[in-house]
Amino acid sequence: MISPLDRYARTVGTPARALRLRAGESADVVLDDAAGLAWRFPRRPAGLAGLTSLAERMRLVRAHGVPAPEVVEVRADCLVMRLVHGEPLAPGREPDPAALTGLLERLASVPLGRAAGPDRREGWRAPADDVWREEWRELADDVRRLVVPLLTPGQARRALADAARALRTAESAPAGFVHGDLGGANVLVAGAPGAARVTGVLDWEAAGPGDPAVDLAALSVSVGPATRERLAAAFPGLAARADAYAATFALQEAVYGLREGDAAAAAAGLAPYR
Repeated sequence: MISPLDRYARTVGTPARALRLRAGESADVVLDDAAGLAWRFPRRPAGLAGLTSLAERMRLVRAHGVPAPEVVEVRADCLVMRLVHGEPLAPGREPDPAALTGLLERLASVPLGRAAGPDRREGWRAPADDVWREEWRELADDVRRLVVPLLTPGQARRALADAARALRTAESAPAGFVHGDLGGANVLVAGAPGAARVTGVLDWEAAGPGDPAVDLAALSVSVGPATRERLAAAFPGLAARADAYAATFALQEAVYGLREGDAAAAAAGLAPYR
């Protein structure tokens, strides 16, 4: 039986032994270190249909100083990008907090609405502002429908309270451009701890309108306490909202696991409530 990497190698035109495969939730990424290229192959039809939009968003954020991978080509079945080197952000492997605050500030500078691409043609256009708020309503519904039946009454009250708090926060929050999944796995860094630099930000599929506090929340859970405090102090207007969103990260993992039949993800997401 042909392996996924062998299948992708045929498309890429490079022997499988020269490639690396990173399997993700929504896409597989094939890495060619020698060529300095990465191919993103979406797993679902919606991902394939959104490749052009994804490329436009990546070009847009790069124009505002955010280190997204450089787009080389948009194909029918994949997105070809320049390979970005670095290690995932994690406690003990952190840049100076100023590098992370700078990243959040550059993200905040990205405009919503229609933006012109490098060729002066109109590029990505943000969806309606309320679309991202609806995602928090859907999370609250999913928690009620999928998670609550698996918990004791006391555990269920905690889960519902966390989902409701995040929904209230989203309903009153201002909108800006957000990455949407700015956790440590998607932020690459290089260099000595404390002096490292951000070399790249990956996975822009969820990027678009949202509350910038969502990105602060995702970054905050990917760093140690000292850096977390520095980030909160740098964005005092976002910190409380970030806490509300961060409290739902386990619920989001549980919902994903229950929807996709991923028992490990479901168990990990439910564990904090049990």
